[in-house]
Formats: sequence, C-alpha cells, structure tokens
Amino acid sequence: MIKRMVEFQMIYGIGIDIGGTKIAAGIVSNTGKVIFDKKVPTPKMGRSEILALLKSLILELEEWAERNALPLSGIGIGTAGQVNFYEGKVISGTSNIKDWNGVNLREDIATYSTLPVYVDNDVNVLALAESTFGAAKGYEEVICLALGTGIGGGILTNGKLLRGVWGGGAELGHMSIDLNGDPCNCGLHGCLETYASGTWIAKHMQMLRKEKGLSNHVTSRDVFELYEKNDPLATQVIQHMVHGLSYGIVNLIHLFNPQVIILGGGVMSERQWIVEMVHKKISTMGMKSLVENVEIKLSELNHHSGFIGAALQTWLYK
Repeated sequence: MIKRMVEFQMIYGIGIDIGGTKIAAGIVSNTGKVIFDKKVPTPKMGRSEILALLKSLILELEEWAERNALPLSGIGIGTAGQVNFYEGKVISGTSNIKDWNGVNLREDIATYSTLPVYVDNDVNVLALAESTFGAAKGYEEVICLALGTGIGGGILTNGKLLRGVWGGGAELGHMSIDLNGDPCNCGLHGCLETYASGTWIAKHMQMLRKEKGLSNHVTSRDVFELYEKNDPLATQVIQHMVHGLSYGIVNLIHLFNPQVIILGGGVMSERQWIVEMVHKKISTMGMKSLVENVEIKLSELNHHSGFIGAALQTWLYK
C-alpha cells in the first residue's frame, strides 16, 4: 500500500494589536511563528492619526511579505474596546484611546488593501492565540484575563469564542466585585478593573504614599519593584490587588466552569508569583467542586500574543 504524503501548506497573516499605549504588528505563520514584528506607541491624537499609522504599518508589512515571497491570507486586527466582529467595527471604544467609538476598521483598510480584514476585541484574539499555540492549547473551556491599563476578557467554550449577540461579550473587567467600591469609567462601582488593573495599582499606591507625605509619582511597574523589595505600602497594594483578582476569578469559575484560566497582559508579564498567590487564595474560596480542579496559568506568548491571535483570524475564519 502506497502512503501519500500530504504537503503542509504554510500560510502567513498580518496581525495587529491596538492597545491604549502601544500598537504591535507582525507577520505570523500558521504554525505560530513570528516572521517579522514591529511595535510603535499609540498616537495620542486619536482616530485620524491612528488610522494613518495603521495604513503605514499595513502597507509596510504587505511590501515586506511580497519582497520575501510570503503569500498573505489576510489582515487580522485585535483592538481595545467593544467590537462588532461581523461588521469589523468598534462599537464602543476605550477611554485609553481618543475618539475610537464607531470606527469601522474593515471599511477603512479596504480603501488601500485588497486583503480580507478581520477585526475583534484584543482579548478575544489573545484567547485565540493562547488556545492555539500557548498555555491553553488542548483545552476547550478557557477564560483569559488581560491585566494592563484596564482589564479585558475572552472566553472559549467548546473551543469557540463566546461573543454574545454581536461580539461584545466577555467584558470581564467590568464585573463588579464590590457594589460600594471605587467608581469605574463604565458607570458601575467596584469593577474588577478598579482592583487589579495597572492603572488602579498605580493610583492606589499614589494615594497611600500621599497620605504618608511621600512622593507619589509612581507607576505600576514601580509598585512591583517596591513590592519585590518588601516595601510595606507596595505589599499592601499588591495583596489588595490579589484579593480582588481572586474574588473575580472565583465568580468566573462559578459562572463558566472552565478547565483553565489564563492571566496575561502587562501587569502579569513574567510574574508567575502572582499566579501562585491567586491559586493559593482561590483554593480557600467558593464551591470546592468547581474551584479545586481549575488550572491558573500565565500567558505563554506574552507580548506577542495579541498580534499572533489577530493574525490567527485570517486562516481560522477563511
């Protein structure tokens, strides 16, 4: 009997991750390999400047791919904000990006590129990347939390993204864990985002230092550095953050009965110790039958996960 060898076809896609502070872009193969990548600050002026930068990036990546004889399957975008996946349109932007409401990325990109365009929320594409190539590979029931300037969420059930009616589902950062907590920019109080985002970590530390008469010009990165030096105020902030994050995670476990929860984003970058603190904390909380077997993992793809997941759309949805 002669066995026929099926040749694996290498496919390449452009992936772009639009965040409040940076835009990361790259060319990615369908094996998850990053062939070329570039990172630039997110323009502060808002929509028109961002769209102009996207055009420049996309044309540069298309030219690079053509010069290196890499056939492109399409352009995938992951952006902060609520996205109508079916229209390729940002329905509700984010306070971190000026004038981002209502921008139709698919229509705009179609004015200068003939490639198919796919647009989704940035944490949805992170969840795609982690479930295909990263820490959630092999799992069907997955929750991803991205802790950065804010907190975003992505949920896969039966291996497929949970989108809701038009794609705005899984706004996990705006789940309230304290009705009397700090006000959130979404209009609620005590959202998970107000406890565990990089923005909250910095603000809480600034408040505590001001009360002590200390300089309060600190970032979330400074807080983590101080925590690692056993600074008592930083320790208080991080313990409070872990407490809030753990409550949010237990709520999600009760709701979705996942196999694994992936923690990513800038706040989590290479901080396995946060995962361990959260895992220990949740082991004493909630319904044991639901909580005890859930794995908590750190994102494996780190700062590349956004644009890898964005590019993934170009062959998953062809």
